[in-house]
Amino acid sequence: MRSYTRTTTTTLAAAALLAVPALTATTAHAATATETTCRTEHLTMSWSDAGSATSDRATGRQETAVVQVKNSGDKTCTLKGHPNVSLTQGKTTETLAAAGKPQPKTVSLAPGKSTQFTLAFLSEKDEPKQAITPDKTVVTPPDNKSSASLPWKWGPVTKQEGATHPGNWVGPIGATVKAGGGGSAAKEIDCGDGWNNLRVQAVTTRDGKAACATAQQVSSAYGKAVQAKHKEPITVTVSGTEWKCREVKGDPNPYQQCVNTEKSAEKVKLLS
Repeated sequence: MRSYTRTTTTTLAAAALLAVPALTATTAHAATATETTCRTEHLTMSWSDAGSATSDRATGRQETAVVQVKNSGDKTCTLKGHPNVSLTQGKTTETLAAAGKPQPKTVSLAPGKSTQFTLAFLSEKDEPKQAITPDKTVVTPPDNKSSASLPWKWGPVTKQEGATHPGNWVGPIGATVKAGGGGSAAKEIDCGDGWNNLRVQAVTTRDGKAACATAQQVSSAYGKAVQAKHKEPITVTVSGTEWKCREVKGDPNPYQQCVNTEKSAEKVKLLS
């Protein structure tokens, strides 16, 4: 069994927009007045296999990872709310937002019983400079001050702190969600030919028609910048939003990619 270190708590970022997840069956019974909050030192945390994430594999999509929380104490206790979760890489920290839905419910844990919570994250595949590659996950259970840490094993994560609708978030104790529950998962949409007859592809959570209209404008702006002999990375502005463009190593051929500087999950690819 892994051992866990204790650290101080970290404040969560703004709440994300979520689809309603299904509650798990780990709420053994209703809490009674005599039950107290589960303390961090009496909880054992470990990764479950229930999430969509694959160990050390970057996918470029929103993935989920599920943490199992076991009552290792000798008394029944309760948990309610969102844990505070931060991903850390040395002194760099990515704090996960709290899911807006569903509403937290009280989970009662008898000794030896377990519950779980889900965290979702954008698995960064193409833009390492916009990613954090965590070495550990720091978890502070609800209504606790001390924390436990788990080694992170899911690869690089797109930085989302400060995003309006962050793609990195954590759900409440006792609930689980599928990828995309923190807002729509990014999808790839073919938008036809663009500048220099390159195929334009939008990686987006938006409506396809609107996303392609923007993608074509980005393609055109990028082409003008190339013709003006701007050096990479090239920044173009479309409808007041900046996109940073550069060549990305593909499989097998390289391609041009422009990333929305405000919402890094939104990208435009120019493919040969």
